[in-house]
Parts: sequence; C-alpha cells; structure tokens
Amino acid sequence: MKFRFLILILCTSIITGCNQQTTESIAPSSWIGTVKMGDANPEVVFNIFKDSLGQLAGNVGVPSKGVQGIPLSKVYIKQDSIILESSAAQLIYKGIIENNGKTIIGKWIEPTNTSPLILVPLTKTIDYDNFKKENTSSLDLEFTSENFNFYSKKEDSKVLESLSKALESNYLRITEDMKTSFNSKIDVFIYPNIQSFHIALNVPDAPDWVVGAASKNELKMVSPLNPGSEHTYESLMKAIVHELTHTIVLNFRKQGLGGLPNWLNEGYAYYEANQLDEVQRKLVQNQILNKTVPSWNELEKANNYQFGDMNGYPVSSTIIEFLVKSYGLDKLKQFIIEPESVEKIYKMSRKDLEVLWLKYLKQG
Repeated sequence: MKFRFLILILCTSIITGCNQQTTESIAPSSWIGTVKMGDANPEVVFNIFKDSLGQLAGNVGVPSKGVQGIPLSKVYIKQDSIILESSAAQLIYKGIIENNGKTIIGKWIEPTNTSPLILVPLTKTIDYDNFKKENTSSLDLEFTSENFNFYSKKEDSKVLESLSKALESNYLRITEDMKTSFNSKIDVFIYPNIQSFHIALNVPDAPDWVVGAASKNELKMVSPLNPGSEHTYESLMKAIVHELTHTIVLNFRKQGLGGLPNWLNEGYAYYEANQLDEVQRKLVQNQILNKTVPSWNELEKANNYQFGDMNGYPVSSTIIEFLVKSYGLDKLKQFIIEPESVEKIYKMSRKDLEVLWLKYLKQG
C-alpha cells in the first residue's frame, strides 16, 4: 500500500564564496519573509553567521511549524547575489541584495514549487515553541477532541468522530513509546477529495496514492468518505495514524527531518499504523526470493515516487520491526534522532545491521 507525501526542511555542511565587504555586511544577520506553500503562507527565517573557522554558515526555520535551527548545506554570497540551500530538503533560495542591504528579492525553489520570496531583516524575537498558528485553509473547525482540532467541509464532518477515535486510541501509545508530549492540540485538516488535497500541498499532479501529509503539530489528509482510486475508507483510517506518527517524530526531533533517512521515517510510521499486513509481507517475501528487495542505500536515495514504486513502505516497515524486536524502542528512538550514530547505538556498523535484517527476513 503506497501513500504519503511529505514536504519539509533540512541538512548540513558549508560552501562559501564572497568578497570581504559583502560578507561583513550580511553576517551575522537574520532575515524573514513569507512564502507560498500550498494553502499556507508561513513565515520563513534564515540566519546567517560565521562558523568557528570564519566561514559563512547558516540555518533556516519555519516558526509556525516549530522548526528552527536547521543547518544550511550551502551559503554563497558574491557581490549582490545570495544563494541559500538545504540539500536534504531539496530547497534553494536565490536572491539579489538590494536597498543598501535592507532587502533581498528572490525565489524559493523546491522540486514541485517555485515562489517569490522577499526577505527583510528580522527585528523581532520569535518564540518557536509557542508561535501563534493561523488557519490559512478554506476548511472550518468542525470538531474537537482531547488532543486534536479537526478542520473540514460540512459534508465531511460526519467522519471526524471516527478519525478522532483512530487518533486518540493511538496518541497515548505512540507518545509513550517515544517518551514525548505535546504542548497544544494537533490540528487535523481533512480535504473533500484528492484534487483539493493535492492543490493544498501545491502538488496538483501527484499520483492518487498520495493521500496524507504531516508537519509539526499538523496533519493533512483526504477524506475517508472520498478516498480516490488507490485507497479505501479502511486504509485511510490507518493512514491518519501514519501521519500522526510523523508529527510525533517531528515533535521530539528538534532538527526536523534533517539527516533522517526516508526509510527510517516512513518505515516507523508504517509500523506504528499497523499497515504491514499479510499481503504486504508476501510482497516483501517475493522480493527476497527474486532478489529484488532494495538495499538501505537504495531506499535512502529514492525520491518519494521511486520509494513507493520499489515497495519502500512495507520493506522499510520490516526494518523497523526487526530493530524493535531485536533491540527495543529506546534504541529506535535514539536511531531516529541520530541516524549517523548507528555504531554507537547498535554496537555494529550499518552494513552489519542490514545483513542481520536480511537474515531476519529470510527466516520470516
């Protein structure tokens, strides 16, 4: 079962090039602007500074998502041109510094979205943990439960109580598994059909299996009453738990999605949503028999659509199942927070761990 599309932010390392005068005039500094992201218009904050070696560095944050301090993979300034890049998020900002260094006029570029973005100096203090969010969608607040606010069209309000039960029954379990908690209710946006959902994500040409998305403290999904060609009412009731797992990960992982392999992120959500059924297991077993099961490296390099096509969700879920059964949830949480520290966490190399997983599959 394929689904999900998640767009967010993140990454590491530094590239720089600039003349001395421009560098001194723009670092350190912080810049803010509003960008179009589907049906939302969040403020984006870039911070530019010099690292311990005197090289330009930076990070990016989205206050309304509670995301902050995400390292930039590239900070380039030459004369009046500036490029800020996050390779993990596939995000580039290209601009021209104008108005005696008081304005940057440029473009926010993602694989599926290019939007104008004007940056001005940040003059206020931002509380990322308590930033006031606004409902920028066309959906109205129709239902509330203990831990969730539900926004939808009137015709979908009758399914909100069922969605609430699915979410509330898993909320406590997963937050306890990951030893985390939320300071406020999670907003849930339910769109009446596939088309309106894809437009909200700014990916109008996405395939029909893309039915859910998550960011920090926010879930978006197609209505189970109108699931499209690739899903059913029942599968979307599991899909909403999948999205809940993503927002829980973003709640405790302060660096957002930076450095987090897609298979680890998606596999854990698939595992917690109990989507790995017998049909999916048989598909994975067939891949083992035919020697077509993707490696961890192949899963990590695949884009969202390639990941779905290679049966990445069920395969990744078997990795999570193996890790939990063999080493427990505490180590899994550590792995999600610091995937680069696999040897410290599991006392073996990533390659050796992958070999043990394949052995687990073959015994299964």
